[in-house]
Amino acid sequence: MISQEFTEEDIAYLPALEPEGWGDIRPRFAYFLKSDCCKPIKIEENGQPVAVGAAIFHADTAWLACIITHGEHRNKGLGSAITRSLIESIDRNRYPTVYLDATEFGYPVYLKQGFEVEGQYAHLRREAVAADIAFPPHIEPFNESFRDAAYALDYLVSGEDRRGVMAEFLTEASVYIDLNGDLQGVYLPTWSDGPIIAATDTAGFALMQIRSATRPTAILPVGNAEGLKYLQENGYNMYKTSRRMILGPRRVWHPERLYNRISGALG
Repeated sequence: MISQEFTEEDIAYLPALEPEGWGDIRPRFAYFLKSDCCKPIKIEENGQPVAVGAAIFHADTAWLACIITHGEHRNKGLGSAITRSLIESIDRNRYPTVYLDATEFGYPVYLKQGFEVEGQYAHLRREAVAADIAFPPHIEPFNESFRDAAYALDYLVSGEDRRGVMAEFLTEASVYIDLNGDLQGVYLPTWSDGPIIAATDTAGFALMQIRSATRPTAILPVGNAEGLKYLQENGYNMYKTSRRMILGPRRVWHPERLYNRISGALG
């Protein structure tokens, strides 16, 4: 089974591969195609993609994303094949650490490829409509003077240099600025699942309050016990978990400071 470059023409075939509960995956692959930080691939049968996936590159780490096999073509080894192809496409000298977020279906496949479980994400949702929320104090729209501080905070929390992908989403961000004028948190509403990175619970909770006004779902590391408690006290209920997995050297990261993840494709 030989993988090939995913093309714009392949987007039309994606609804047939779409896993239940994932929503429309076409915008994700459209983004992969336009971004210099992404490399989507496919395996074809009869001229149509039957398995797809993508690698996303930061400064010296990579994430595997959207590894999907067509429902009628499972149990043929396509999931393993596309995962192997993605790993082999990564220069491991430049990107020694590779991450992914595993579904229950993909988990055994990734174990066989050498991935190990590093942690878990809690998936929560709120059934009730959010009440009107007052704008918390210390929240400001992003401006360019905060850019370097936002990058530094994200690096501290994630252990990854994600500026290449993060840069284009910062202009729509909200930031938490303390009384000394220092940036203590950032919420990026247009970056996939709407990540929140914060140095303190106070900043994290204030930004979660803003996010919850428009987002009925939340996903954050199980290791952020205070964040989970805050969400559950505000009407969110956990309905599943997923596994954060790693291949290669471990990085120092701080899950307790991630108040919502970016996505399963980016951590």
